[in-house]
Amino acid sequence: MATVVSTIFLASCAGDVYDPSKEPQAPPAENPFGEGFAAPDGFGWTMITPVKLNIEVKDDFNGQYKYLIEVFTTNPLHDKNATPIAAGVTNGNTSYITEINVPTAIEKLYIRQTDPKQRKEVYARTVPENGGSMNFKLYYTGVDTRATGNTGSAFEAAKRAGFIEPSHKDSEDIKPLYDETKIIPEVPAVSDGYVQYNPGALNAGAKFIIGTEYTDDVPFKDNIRVHESSGRATVFVQGVWDLSASGKKLASRLDIYVMNGGKIIGSKDITIDAQNTLTIQSGGSVESQGGIFYLGCPAKIYGSINATNVKVNIGTPEIYIGENGSIKATETGYFNSAQVFNYGVLSAGKLEFIKTTVLNKSYIEDCEDILINGSQIFNYGDVKFNGTLATNNNTGTASFINHYQATLAGSTWNNGASVYNDGLVQLTDFYNTAVGEIYNSCAFIIRNEFTFVNLILDNGSITSDWSQTANEWLPVPTITCNQKVDVKMRNSSIIKADNFILGNAPNNIVGEQGEISMIKIRQLTLKNNGKTSISGNLVFEREDTNEYRQLDVTCATTGYDESKHSIESCSGIINGGNEGGDPSDPEFPIIVEDATNYTFAFEDNWPTYGDFDLNDIVATIDKVTFAQHEDGSVGTYTLNGTLQAVGASKKLGLGIQFLGFAASNVVELKGIVEGVTSNSTPLGFEANQSNPVIIICNDAHRFIGNSENDRSYVNTLANNSNNKNGAKFEISIEFRKGAVQPKDLNINQLDVFAISKEADTKTKRIEIHVAGHAPTDLGNTKLFGQGNDQSSVEEQRYYLSSENLAWGIVIPTDFAWPLEYKNIKDVYTDFVSWVTTGGKENKDWYNNHNGQVFKK
Repeated sequence: MATVVSTIFLASCAGDVYDPSKEPQAPPAENPFGEGFAAPDGFGWTMITPVKLNIEVKDDFNGQYKYLIEVFTTNPLHDKNATPIAAGVTNGNTSYITEINVPTAIEKLYIRQTDPKQRKEVYARTVPENGGSMNFKLYYTGVDTRATGNTGSAFEAAKRAGFIEPSHKDSEDIKPLYDETKIIPEVPAVSDGYVQYNPGALNAGAKFIIGTEYTDDVPFKDNIRVHESSGRATVFVQGVWDLSASGKKLASRLDIYVMNGGKIIGSKDITIDAQNTLTIQSGGSVESQGGIFYLGCPAKIYGSINATNVKVNIGTPEIYIGENGSIKATETGYFNSAQVFNYGVLSAGKLEFIKTTVLNKSYIEDCEDILINGSQIFNYGDVKFNGTLATNNNTGTASFINHYQATLAGSTWNNGASVYNDGLVQLTDFYNTAVGEIYNSCAFIIRNEFTFVNLILDNGSITSDWSQTANEWLPVPTITCNQKVDVKMRNSSIIKADNFILGNAPNNIVGEQGEISMIKIRQLTLKNNGKTSISGNLVFEREDTNEYRQLDVTCATTGYDESKHSIESCSGIINGGNEGGDPSDPEFPIIVEDATNYTFAFEDNWPTYGDFDLNDIVATIDKVTFAQHEDGSVGTYTLNGTLQAVGASKKLGLGIQFLGFAASNVVELKGIVEGVTSNSTPLGFEANQSNPVIIICNDAHRFIGNSENDRSYVNTLANNSNNKNGAKFEISIEFRKGAVQPKDLNINQLDVFAISKEADTKTKRIEIHVAGHAPTDLGNTKLFGQGNDQSSVEEQRYYLSSENLAWGIVIPTDFAWPLEYKNIKDVYTDFVSWVTTGGKENKDWYNNHNGQVFKK
């Protein structure tokens, strides 16, 4: 069934002084809420919001089949007992349009779409505060932002963020300057000698040769320098040059060429400072064991540097490692304020980059740890480490740009930096907890834990390893963030995790343009009460059923492994999608079941006020079920209800007026009651009524189980021996096909009313309805305007007092009514605020009481 339009009605249990022998002229009674208490003008006492729905689907079957649409007030993915309050069918040619009523305390509606292959998706939308129209498009309708310049490349995103890559040394215009065959001069036939009487000193322009006669056993050991204060000299190392002597430092203006077969060695610290240049030809080497090799000058390495420690911290040199070149440090490779161009191999036990730009076109490997501090690494090759890649720079200046087909592989990434990935990042743990942006356009493979703050996925995936056994990409065991999260996903991206943990708020996860993206998790953990929003062009697959009040999901949601969507990134198909069954239309009739409990609570003293304990008559509508034909009309309608309590000492009755259909559209009416009734005739529509009316009972005390003429209270006194289980009733109505629509059976079209006096030969019966509902044709209107009542047929104002108070209330829940003689404003402390604000505040006032209620 649809939903409820509620109203309140107020009156009293005690002091029933109505005289049936004459037409009463009832004087006003004292306001039970106190002098001056009033509800605002226009307040209808309703706890029900009317909503018009217009629902469209994205039809993947070209109108050949219909989609089933179901509307819920709780999420059917999490509430396995949830039943739809409305249902219908649609396809790409038509919308599903219906009218429903929902409790004002309900903040969201959940729309479940079942496609012709029986695959289900759920969409959530916020109900407008005052109801109205809601248009649902069960597909992404956002603007494609590629027109603004987004190329989908992480590299391009890095450039937009200000990380500018240095010019490549293998580009056509620059390559000749780094061609080993062209830049290394020919060794002269004869070496220039030292300046006379000055060993190691060379004249400017000299070309000095350390010949092959110098070997490991008999190395050259002089410390060479330029004699003049300006000019340069050239040194060709063909043999072995030993710079082990203490304090050996090349501080002059030398252009040093280590030729094929030549080498510079040292067993202590060696320094080649910034005034020099160093070029190592293929087959040449620098070998420094035991100390530190300080390299402060520009260097082109086509051979090798093998050292215990390499330290580049003098000046801002350019270090170029050619295709066959290498720098290998067994302990530390330290680069400060340098530019490193690696086309060969760079490795170290610990590799440190401080304010350094690295362009890696080949291999950074065999590293235990890597430190990036204020540095930028542009990787086209492979970066591999066994321990930790860390940055102690949290200012956002550190970055790692991983290009297409490039690889970063190791154990742990730790601390903040910006990461832009068009290739493969494969780690055990990724902790990026402070600053920086993560932009992934390819694959993050994380074996244990992924921690982040800001994340953009553009055809990117975050998963664990590929499982040969399961034949799928496994989920990351833990993805977590303890900061405020901002995630953007576009173009068929995916996050796949066992446990997705968010420790702070607000969090915003948005699916953007392109093919739909996916968050696929087994468990969601929210550790903060702030809002987490998941929206846009996404499908949210989730296995656990935890319902978080602070979670706002408006994108498509499904159970785990139930989504129809296939997600493919650079590492292949990450999610194959649920193929579903053979396409077909929904089976008819569609069964709609509204299991919401609606409680109708009445005072019996109308038209005067009573004590306002709202328990003189209490009845519930426990369930409404109807079968819906293919044309949307209702077939058989079943209403299950219970007379729950009678808290008055006079004879009362209970009836139902149906406002949405005519009796002429009814094929068959059946009634089943469990109560003891003085009327043995079966339930039927009452005669002489414009609208269909069914009288459930004329004697509520007898119906609920008291003996005849026993007017004892039932279920309004605690621990009373006369309390009973209540009396159930069921009404079943079969309609002509096409005659009655679901909206005609909404709760606002169901007028449950109390009868406080039966008709006699002089007057019609006295009926008490919820505010806004007119009496039946057999109800007495002569009491309008008497006592506290201010009803008016001309103004279509019914059962409201001069203070805008009412004599009945419809509560969209299984309501615990106050005990006898307990004013509702004292039992439910939020009730007064709800009334005086015209229903704007404390919409769920009925959930909080002081315990002075009847408990079944």
